[in-house]
Amino acid sequence: MLRVIAALAIGAILAVGASVAVVNVASPAPEPPNRPLYNYGDR
Repeated sequence: MLRVIAALAIGAILAVGASVAVVNVASPAPEPPNRPLYNYGDR
């Protein structure tokens, strides 16, 4: 029984780690392009 609980805990940790890695790779913080179209502060 202890092995089953340990396996579930390790699986949960790996799943959380994988999801965090996928989110970090899929949505990196993009820098806004330096174009007049996106520079709304110059109006």
